[in-house]
Amino acid sequence: MENKFINKVLSIYSEIDVQVEAFRSAVKLHCLPGCGICCTSTKVDANVIELLPLARELFHRGEAEFWMERAQATRYEGICIFYDPKPPRMGIGHCRFYAWRPSVCRLFGFSKVKDKTGKPRLAVCIVQKNIMPYVVENAEKSISHGIPAPGLTNFFLQIMGIDPSGRLMPINRAIYMALEKYGLEIQMTASINQHNIIETNSAYCVGLEGSSQCIITQI
Repeated sequence: MENKFINKVLSIYSEIDVQVEAFRSAVKLHCLPGCGICCTSTKVDANVIELLPLARELFHRGEAEFWMERAQATRYEGICIFYDPKPPRMGIGHCRFYAWRPSVCRLFGFSKVKDKTGKPRLAVCIVQKNIMPYVVENAEKSISHGIPAPGLTNFFLQIMGIDPSGRLMPINRAIYMALEKYGLEIQMTASINQHNIIETNSAYCVGLEGSSQCIITQI
């Protein structure tokens, strides 16, 4: 079940990345090299479902328990536990798991939202606005004139549509719960597989008519 969710999330991420890159190229907007200011916000929220791809990766790396403990240590508050304050690496900034970052991290600064009047506007980063005001102004005008831009709310609703019971929560809590959810799925799958093996072996024993003992074969 979780793999089905994961594939759907990854499909949405691929579409986000395509749309963001097209918008960035069209309006010449970009992040400041080595910035990472948005990563230090204590107000970043995410959905458990959108962090399942990252949970799977951490289990594959054997790091799930370590990061669950790190998340617990924060009491699920503060900046994202994946933020790396060390000098950023080329192309991935300060994020330790950049390829698996959630939707808000992919879209912020390069997507549109609706203002109180219902008009689309840029979800602008304050650093971009201060350092490159003319570029930001051009991007905002382009959005108002109808240039295609990824919709932050649109993608959020797509992710919520995968699991309508999900909700936004502080990112460190979402990380913990995604790891917990994926870990439980692994345990359930292992339990079901073991049960099937026992049933298969039992059926094989019953099928040996006239035999005084069972022949157990390795599955």
